[in-house]
Amino acid sequence: MGAVTGTEGLRVTHMLYADDLTLTANDPVQLQEMLRRLEPYAARKGLTVNVQKSYIVNFNAYRNSAVPVFRLDNQELEERDSFTYLGMLFDEHMNLHHAATHTLRPFNAALRRVKEFGIEKRISVRPHAMLWLFKTYALSAGMYASQIWYTQFLKHDNGFSNPLQVAHMTFLKRILEINLLLQTGVCFENARRNPCIFTGSGQLSNFGTGWLIQTAILYAML
Repeated sequence: MGAVTGTEGLRVTHMLYADDLTLTANDPVQLQEMLRRLEPYAARKGLTVNVQKSYIVNFNAYRNSAVPVFRLDNQELEERDSFTYLGMLFDEHMNLHHAATHTLRPFNAALRRVKEFGIEKRISVRPHAMLWLFKTYALSAGMYASQIWYTQFLKHDNGFSNPLQVAHMTFLKRILEINLLLQTGVCFENARRNPCIFTGSGQLSNFGTGWLIQTAILYAML
């Protein structure tokens, strides 16, 4: 039957991408049956399941609730309070802040590499080149688990709350020499109409403010 979702009548039995497989169920008996069926399926496909890298996570359970023993290939599966699927951390409480913080490390590492490359090649003052490097090398690290990129609302007095988005927009503002204190909501609202505050001119003097902010928004949303 799979696990229930927020959509009535819709259940999810599994997520499968390349060699990453996640099985989901609300009934432990059904989950064990799915594991049993996985064995002959993998054998027909010429695949071997790595039991040492397979875990059981009990989501949204009551405190100290007992978790049944699950087996695959006659081996007991380890119980954990979280697991990573396609770069996204899923903890037992489905806390998206924890997921964002988990992804922040490789994203920040990619940002540092882009900065270092820009300085090394003496192109850190060229916004076009830095934005291209950001899109090519850093954005992929942050968007690998794109499910955790979200904005509930954005107004004058509200900015991005997700730590990934905060790091993202801060880096873009530095590239475009936009005042870091300028609220992101103001940039969004005034991108096509009013000038934004800059910390310097330099290479940006030849570019229109609207284009700059629109570029930042474009790369923020890719």
